[in-house]
Amino acid sequence: MNAPAKFLELEELTVDVLESGAQRSRGAVPCVLDRNITFDTDSLESFSSKNWQPVIYDALVVAAAVEFCDRTLKRSSMNWGRRFTVRIPVHDPALWSSPSVARSLVDALDFLTGDDWHLKFVARHKPAIPPIQKRFEFPYDAAAVIAYSEGLDSRMVWGLEGKRLGTRLVRVRVGTVDADVPKQGRGKEPFAAVPYAVKLNAKGREVTARSRGFKFSLVAAIGAYLIDAPAVLVPESGQGALAPAILTVGQGYPDYRNHPTFSEKMERFAKALLGRSIRYQYPRIWATKGETLREFIENCDADGRAWRSTRSCWQQSRHASVPGTRRQCGICAACMLRRLSVHAAGEHEAKEVYIWETLDAPTFEAGASSSFAHITRALHEYALAGVLHLEHFASLRSSEQFALVKRRAFGELAGPLAMTPQAVAEAFDRLLDQHAREWAAFTHDLGPHSFVRKWIDIAS
Repeated sequence: MNAPAKFLELEELTVDVLESGAQRSRGAVPCVLDRNITFDTDSLESFSSKNWQPVIYDALVVAAAVEFCDRTLKRSSMNWGRRFTVRIPVHDPALWSSPSVARSLVDALDFLTGDDWHLKFVARHKPAIPPIQKRFEFPYDAAAVIAYSEGLDSRMVWGLEGKRLGTRLVRVRVGTVDADVPKQGRGKEPFAAVPYAVKLNAKGREVTARSRGFKFSLVAAIGAYLIDAPAVLVPESGQGALAPAILTVGQGYPDYRNHPTFSEKMERFAKALLGRSIRYQYPRIWATKGETLREFIENCDADGRAWRSTRSCWQQSRHASVPGTRRQCGICAACMLRRLSVHAAGEHEAKEVYIWETLDAPTFEAGASSSFAHITRALHEYALAGVLHLEHFASLRSSEQFALVKRRAFGELAGPLAMTPQAVAEAFDRLLDQHAREWAAFTHDLGPHSFVRKWIDIAS
C-alpha cells in the first residue's frame, strides 16, 4: 500500500523585533530598531500633525517588520506560501492584540501575500521619541490623499483629481526620497517620503515584494488619518489593478497589491486600529492607462513635460543603465504597459528613454541599445512575461476560463467598489474590449518581424 500523500511543508521564519539592547528569543532572527529599521528624522517630522499618536509610530514599525520578513525568507519553488512568527514591541499591546485589530491585520496580510502570519505584540521598554511638530501646509478640509510615487499613474491621477479637488487633495509620497519636490519646497510639504528604511541581516533573497502593497496602503491611510481626510485615492488603471490578480504566473499567487478586495481589508484594519473610517477609492479602475494618459494630456499636460518626466520601470539601476545614463528597461511588464499606453494615447517617446530602444527589432537582443552589455536570461524572461501578460489580458474574453473569471471578479469587486454585479460586468467587459483594441493596434504597428509579434505567435 502506498503511503498517504503529504502536504508540502511551508518555509518558516521566526523574527523578534528588538529595541536596542534587548535579547532575541532562541531560534529567532533579530530585527533591531535603529539598525535593521531606521527612521529618517526629516521624513518622520513631515508626518507630525496634531493627530500624531504613538500608535502611528507602532504602525510604521509593523509595516517595516512585515517588509523585513517578506524580503528575508525566500519562497520555495514548490510552494508559494511561507509561515512567519513575529514578535513586535508596541506602546499599547492591548490595542494591537485586541481581536478586531489583530484579526483584521492578519487577514489583510494573509490575503495580500499568500503567507501564514502569526503576530505577537509586547510592551516597549521605553517610549519612542515623538517627532517634532513643524508648520506644514496641512489643509483644514482635506477630501483625500493619494499614494504618490514618481510613476505615470500617480502623476496622471494627481493632475486629474487635483483639478477637481484642488488643495483638498494631498500627496503622500510612498518612495523613500522626496526627489520630485523642488528644493525650495522641501521641509515644508507634508508626507515627504516613507519615513523608514529596512536593512536585512544578509543580502535580500526574496524579490516578489508582495508586502509593498501593505506598506503603501498603510502609509497612505496614516496620512489620511493625520489630516482627517476620509479617503485614499489608488491611482492604478484597470490593467494595473485587476490583471495581476486575474492572470497568475505558473504556481504563483494572485497579485492583490492594488486590488479593491485587499483595500477593503485594509479599511477594516485601519478602522479597528485608528478608530476612523477611511475609504480606498479607485477613480481610474475602469479605464486603461492609455485612456487616462490621453485625458491627462488634454486637461493637464499640453506640453507633455509632466508625463514624460515620470518613471515606470521595475528594474534596479544596474539593470537599466547605459554608460553615464539611467534609463527605463523598456521590456518589463511595467515598461511594456507604459509603451502600450503611450501608443494608445497617440504619443511617442524618444528611443533613448529605454534600454530596449526598439521593439520592432527581429530579435530580443537586437532591440537593445548597442552600448548595453548586460543582456541576461533573466531580462529575456522578464520581457517574455511582460508581453504574454498583456496578450493574455487582451485575449481573456475568448478564453475557456472567462466565465469563471467573471464570476470571481463580480464577487471580489462589487462589494468593495459599491457597485451592482451588473454594473461590474458592463464595466469589466468595456475595459477588456478597450485593452484588446489598444494591444492589437500596438502590436500591429510593431510590424510582422518584431520579436514581440513572434513571441505572441509562438504562444498562441
